[in-house]
Amino acid sequence: MSEPEEVPTPEEGPRDQIFMPAWEEHNRPARIVSLGHYYPKKHTGKAEQLLRETRATYNASSPVRPRAIRQNLGWTELINALNQERQWPLKRLFELMDPMLEADIAIAAVPTHIAYQAFWPMRTLAQSLAAHGRVDATSCLVRTRTIRRITFGGPSTRALHRQTLRLENAHLVTNRRVLLLDDIAKSGASLTTCREMLYEAGAALVQAMALGWVIVEGHESE
Repeated sequence: MSEPEEVPTPEEGPRDQIFMPAWEEHNRPARIVSLGHYYPKKHTGKAEQLLRETRATYNASSPVRPRAIRQNLGWTELINALNQERQWPLKRLFELMDPMLEADIAIAAVPTHIAYQAFWPMRTLAQSLAAHGRVDATSCLVRTRTIRRITFGGPSTRALHRQTLRLENAHLVTNRRVLLLDDIAKSGASLTTCREMLYEAGAALVQAMALGWVIVEGHESE
């Protein structure tokens, strides 16, 4: 039986912060926070068409917000490119997020829908962020049974995730502040379940974050 890998002893510091003071609004451990909004594939074309129509006929009283649509389309493109294993979104997200995060935190990632998948883009991003004075806790959460992909209409319930996830290497998060990352969130069930499991493993604090919240049709956010 192999010995657990050595990890640094947690330093004394703010016990309720994952993000640096300049990004204090993201320190909301009771909630799932996000960096932007995400269009599901079936809504992207509608958003693009709406943006074209708005450009063609400007109406100051229109409820359509072109700036929000453009921003959300750009963020959707970035997340899609990340999941296609392109390099530019990894670089851009690392440059955005690294200065936001406190040192000496652990970083975990929600596993994909595929059982025992070892490598995926969000894990690569999390490991890159962890390599800068933080703890790589991406091995802690493991999918033990493949489920239907949520973006293709698969179910996402806390009970389902409880049945198909396992926690390993608890020593990586014990008594630590943990940033839990996922690419998108719709119901928040997977992030919520993984957050509960990390607390049960002894994490001092867990901040769940999705890169993008899935936009409900008809609701644009900036």
